[in-house]
Amino acid sequence: MEQQDRIMDGDLQTLGLQSILKMLALSGKTGKLFVSSGPETLSISLRKGQIVGLHEEGVAQPDLLGMLCLINKLDPPRAQSIRELAQGNMHVALAMLVERGWMSAGEMQRRLEFSVTQSISHALRWVNGRFAFHRQVVSIESRMQPLDVDSVLLEALRQADEWEEIMGEGVTHLARTTVSRWQPDVRRDVRSLGLAQEAIEVLCLSNGELPLQAVALVLMMPEARVARVMAQLLQMNLIEVVDTVMETELQQDLSNIIIKCQYTLAQQRGSSNPEQHLLGLITTMSECINLLLIHHGKYARSLRGRGHIPPMEIVRYLERRFVQQLRSLSKQQYPILDTTTFANGQLDCSDILTLNKLVKGEQLEEFYWEAVQGLSAFLRMVFGTLLNDEVGNSHTGRQLGVAWKIFLSEIDHEVQQYQVYRAHRNTQTTRGRDGMQTPPLGLVQNWNGSPDNNGNNNQGGFWSPEVRRRSM
Repeated sequence: MEQQDRIMDGDLQTLGLQSILKMLALSGKTGKLFVSSGPETLSISLRKGQIVGLHEEGVAQPDLLGMLCLINKLDPPRAQSIRELAQGNMHVALAMLVERGWMSAGEMQRRLEFSVTQSISHALRWVNGRFAFHRQVVSIESRMQPLDVDSVLLEALRQADEWEEIMGEGVTHLARTTVSRWQPDVRRDVRSLGLAQEAIEVLCLSNGELPLQAVALVLMMPEARVARVMAQLLQMNLIEVVDTVMETELQQDLSNIIIKCQYTLAQQRGSSNPEQHLLGLITTMSECINLLLIHHGKYARSLRGRGHIPPMEIVRYLERRFVQQLRSLSKQQYPILDTTTFANGQLDCSDILTLNKLVKGEQLEEFYWEAVQGLSAFLRMVFGTLLNDEVGNSHTGRQLGVAWKIFLSEIDHEVQQYQVYRAHRNTQTTRGRDGMQTPPLGLVQNWNGSPDNNGNNNQGGFWSPEVRRRSM
């Protein structure tokens, strides 16, 4: 931007945003005011002293169309059609909604005005930062009617004062960047809780993805009021605040576990001996279960925020959480799991892994097959339990669920290869064809397009490394 166009600049400690805007309005200036503090920058477009546009940088732009769907003001197919054309520009999206008759022009004006007021209210609290006003022709990027600076400042100051009020009430743990999520164990009908309509709407938007600022924007409700509602929902144990840093670490840790388990499974492939094939699956699943148990000992909901926890307390928690599930499986379906034990928060499968020292032949294969089925069921239980506890039905949970299903499909593919081999062998036995030798397991695998000993797939690849990378 040309230096000669800049007619005013300075420090916010010397001249605050409120005074700057009043000065520009009184003198009827046309141009752009840039206000910055830290990573955030606000650009306010003025024409003859009135606000005609505003843009925020350094702040993630919320998906207004998606949020309108969450509060039943827009259906997803319509939202998607607008999203593809608007390409993230909220002003364009709102204008297109009006053009198609899916939103009134009055509502569009109110939403644009609220967005401007919300951003200015936030910037009014900036103490450290700089400003600069550039005189230039301003293009009107939206259909928003020009806004009177005094009216906008009056409402922005009122919203800023509301924040001060709730801070005085002790609501100090919530900010405009706070993300909330409904509790995973909430099963009650919220209509029976006596919640006000605005509380129900905030609850519906607490999906673990939207910051408080975005919730306020779509509801056109002052941020401080949204914070007060969130505090009420927190007290009722209907929502929780998402620790985004912790959740990122959690997601990365689980993703690494899934990748490691996929690698372990790939290393176990290629055996033509059925006992070795089953033993490889047992090894993979037992290692995966123990990695998940270690992970849950770090990120379990009831163990968070308590500082250093003695290892034995973590062990007792894991045993309370999972031993009963294991024992139910062994009692109801898979007696072989009775040979497993929990030791120091880990599943000990030593008796199964060394079973070949005591049992040989067909009996060993039967024991291994039962162990594979039992561990497969327990593996699913462990992951389902920890995922629901740690992240619930959130965006993160759904992402991890997709990656986990891909890994499980790889396990299932290996199990199916053995089932094909087993069915072929049983058919031969039933027909009494003792003269025909059962083909090795590896040959049966190749019939079904599974990877060969070099990791290549004879029919185009079922789970290539590239597919696994994309899945993550």
